[in-house]
Amino acid sequence: MRLRRWITFFFLAAFLLELPVASHAQGTQRLYLGIPTRSVSWFPLFVAMKKGFFQEQGLSPEPVLMDPRVAVTALAAKEIPYITVLGSAINGAARGLPIKLIMVLGAKSHRVLVASSKITSVKELRGHTVATGQVGADPYQDLVMILRRHDIDPKEVKVLPVGSDMNRVIALKARQADAMITGIPYDLLVEKDGFKPLVYVKDVMEIPIMGLATHEERIRERPQEVEGVLMAILKGIAYTKSNRDEVLPLLKDFVGLEGLEEARKAYDSVKEIWPDDGLPSEEGLRNAFTRAGLLPSVSAEKIVNWSVLKKVTFPRRP
Repeated sequence: MRLRRWITFFFLAAFLLELPVASHAQGTQRLYLGIPTRSVSWFPLFVAMKKGFFQEQGLSPEPVLMDPRVAVTALAAKEIPYITVLGSAINGAARGLPIKLIMVLGAKSHRVLVASSKITSVKELRGHTVATGQVGADPYQDLVMILRRHDIDPKEVKVLPVGSDMNRVIALKARQADAMITGIPYDLLVEKDGFKPLVYVKDVMEIPIMGLATHEERIRERPQEVEGVLMAILKGIAYTKSNRDEVLPLLKDFVGLEGLEEARKAYDSVKEIWPDDGLPSEEGLRNAFTRAGLLPSVSAEKIVNWSVLKKVTFPRRP
C-alpha cells in the first residue's frame, strides 16, 4: 500500500516536473527505480532508458521520485527493487539493513563552488555569504571541506542554508548571497549574472555522488535480473561517453537547459564522473564511508557487493 502511494505521488511529480517515464513494453518486466532528484550524475541511466538498453534485457524501468531516507526504508522492506541513492544506502547498510550498494553511477562529485566574478579565490570568501543546502547535508559538507583545504575556518564565512539548488540560484540572483555550492548545471543558470565556477569538488576530493543499491535477497534470488540492470546502465555510460553530440539534446531536456551550448558546457564538466566499470576508486569509497560517519573498523563487505557487476562484460569504448 505504501509503494502504491509513492507511485501515485511519483506520477503526479512526473507530470509537474516532466520527469521521464519509460513506456512499459509488452513482454518486459517493469522495475521501479527510486531516485532522489533529476541529477546529471545518473544521466547515463536515462540514456540507457532512451536507447532501449533495458528493454534489451527484458526490463522496463520507471523512475520514482523519493526522499533518500524513504527510499532506503522502502528498499529494506522490499517495496521497491532498486534505488539510486548512495549516502543513505551506505548508512542503512552500516546499521544492519539487508541492502547492498552494487554500483556507482557518479564516481566523483558534480558539485561546484560558484562565486561572484569579483571573488577570484576561495580565501576571498572570508566575510561573504555562501548559499548551501541544509546544514550537515552533502553540499554543506563540500563547502566546509573546500574552506578547510584553503585554511579558512568555516566560521569566517556566513552560511545561508536555503535548501534546493534552485533556491540557491534564486538567492544569488537576488544578491542575498555572494556564492553558492551547487550541482552542475545550476552554475550555468547564474553565469549571465556575473557568477563563475571557483572550485570543482571533484578537483579537491574524490568522493562518489550517486550509486545503485538493492536488497541482498534480490542479489541471491534474481542474479540474472540484477546483471541485466547493471549491463544496461554500463552500456548507457559507454554510449553517453562515446556519443557526445548525440546525447547533448537528451541532456538539455533531462536537466532543463535553455540550449545545446549550455548542455555542452555541462557535459564537458561532468563527463569524467561517470565510471566506465561502475566502480569507485578505493580512495573514493573510503571518503564516502568517512562522510557517512562510518568507523574505520566497518568492513566494506558489509556495505557493498560488486560480485555481479564484475561479471558483466560487453564491448566497451576503445
